[in-house]
Amino acid sequence: MTRPARPEAAARRADRALLLRRFPYGESSLVLHALTPGSGRVAWLAKGAYRTSSAFFAVFDLFDTLEVRWSARAHQELGLVTRAGIRTRRPALASDLGRFRAALALLELAHLTAREEHEEGELFGWLEQGLDLLAAGQASPGLVLLCSQLALLRANGLEPALSACALCGTVLRERAAHAAFSFALGGRLCTRCASSEGARGRAVEGMPASVLRVAESLTSLPPERLAHTRLDAALELRVGSLVERFLEYHLETRPRTSRTDWSPRSRS
Repeated sequence: MTRPARPEAAARRADRALLLRRFPYGESSLVLHALTPGSGRVAWLAKGAYRTSSAFFAVFDLFDTLEVRWSARAHQELGLVTRAGIRTRRPALASDLGRFRAALALLELAHLTAREEHEEGELFGWLEQGLDLLAAGQASPGLVLLCSQLALLRANGLEPALSACALCGTVLRERAAHAAFSFALGGRLCTRCASSEGARGRAVEGMPASVLRVAESLTSLPPERLAHTRLDAALELRVGSLVERFLEYHLETRPRTSRTDWSPRSRS
C-alpha cells in the first residue's frame, strides 16, 4: 500500500530587509515585497500586521531597515513572516515631500532591478545608502536621487559615455554648446560616429554640453561630498531628466516615480 507523500518542510530564513511595496490582505494582514541581501527580492505574508495586539504592529513601514525571519515552501509565491523587528528607523523621510518622493523613486528602482533568489548585497547597500543620505537631510533630495541613479547604472555596467565616444572611444574635447548623444548607443558620440549612425537611421540628438559635464562630475562624486554640493535648480532638473531617460531606455520601462512633477528644491 502506497503511503501519501509527506508535505515538504518549510525552509526557514532570516535576513535584513527593506520593504519595496506593501498591500493590505484581508482585514488585518499585509502582503510585502522586500529586498534582502541574501535572497534578493522576496514576497511575504505578514498575518495580523494591522492588529494592535500583533507583534508585527507598526513594524512594516517603508524606508526602515528590518530584521525578518520567515518560512518558505517551494512552489509557493508567498513566504510566511514568523518574526520581525526594526533595525534602523528613518522617520524623517515621511516628514518632507521632496525626500519622500525621492525615497519612493529609490524603492521603485530597486524593485525593477532586484532578482529573486539571488544575492543582492550590493543593491541592498546602494538602497540603504541612498535612504540614509535622504534621511540625513543635508543634501538636495533631487541631487541624492540623481547620484544614486548614476551609481545604479554604473553598478549594472550601463554607465553612459559622457566624455568619450560611446562607439569608438575617442576622448572628446569639443567646446561646442551641444554634443551628439544617443540613448540607444550608450551616450555621447563623436562627430564622425554621430554622422555615420544618423545616416543609418539611428536616433541621435543634440544634448547641452553643460548637462553632460555636470552628469560626468556627479558620476565620481563621493557620497560625503553631497552635502556640500549645490546645483542650480533648473540645471539639476535637466541633468536628472537626462539620467532618467537613460534609465528608462535601458530598463525598458518607465518608472512611475518621475522627477518631472516635483521640484528639486525640496529640502527639510
